[in-house]
Amino acid sequence: MKKTLVALAAVAVTGGAFAQATMTGAIAYGFESDTTSSNVTTSGFGMEDAEINFAVSEDIEGVGKLSAGLGLGWGGRATGATANDSNITLTLANGMKIAMKSAKGAEYLTGGVAGAGANYEADLTYTGQLSRTSNDEVAVSLPIAEGLTATVSHKEADVVIGTGSAAAAAVTPVQRYNTGVLNYKAGGLVIDGQYRSYDNQVASSSTSANTKNRLSASYDLGVAKIGAGVDTTMYTYGNSKTATLVGLNIPVGSLSLGGQLLSVSTSGNSSASSNYTRSGALAGGMYSLSKRTYVTAQYYTGDVGGTSNQTGYLFSLYNPF
Repeated sequence: MKKTLVALAAVAVTGGAFAQATMTGAIAYGFESDTTSSNVTTSGFGMEDAEINFAVSEDIEGVGKLSAGLGLGWGGRATGATANDSNITLTLANGMKIAMKSAKGAEYLTGGVAGAGANYEADLTYTGQLSRTSNDEVAVSLPIAEGLTATVSHKEADVVIGTGSAAAAAVTPVQRYNTGVLNYKAGGLVIDGQYRSYDNQVASSSTSANTKNRLSASYDLGVAKIGAGVDTTMYTYGNSKTATLVGLNIPVGSLSLGGQLLSVSTSGNSSASSNYTRSGALAGGMYSLSKRTYVTAQYYTGDVGGTSNQTGYLFSLYNPF
């Protein structure tokens, strides 16, 4: 995304360093049609995205570099601006990064390494099998070998400072979690492994998470990029939920073509009806009209539980700046 210089901050108090501010954003319109197995179709044209993001950075003498960002959005034609992602990151001279942020993360499989970049605008979260949430996070990352980075993070629900993720005594509290990550990059190969533990656990619950294991990888062959991954959550009852994904992305000049295949299964539940295997898929493409303007088209289909199935397609015109 092209950055436009909009301001230079005043000289900092220490060392004569100065902060540089940049502004980026995007606006998009599109059309989507979605049909359920009972032949109920919803469709329409409208605003897909409208956002503006500000970022500043400065050198702190003897310490490192500090950067911060704040975003505002008007997606869905909201009556007022709403908060998008925000962050503060300190990068030390040894490469260590200390980051604090409030953000809606990409879904680990469809929007991460395993997806191979094929979720151009849509992803398979519509099935309800996967999810994206907004969280407050503090994380520390450190390069430990060439191409290998270790990260430890703590995440809580996106709430006001001081309230944490706990709820009233009569309500099951939101679960906070700690995650350890190892990420390896060498040439066209990327590997990401994660282990997560949750607090605020409810004993013997089929919905209260205990631990999560994740592993994904992708390889860029030049003519195509392939990816695969697995995400398993264990619950305090002893049941589990496992999602697997394979992704493919093929660049052809200004055109990019790709697809994803998803499978989600549960096991160990008390009733046979609670154990299932469901699948989903999407295929689409993105065409660059210029260095910063592109169009997308996607088709998706998948299980949403029982005998239900959901299909849809969308088109969008995107202009980031």
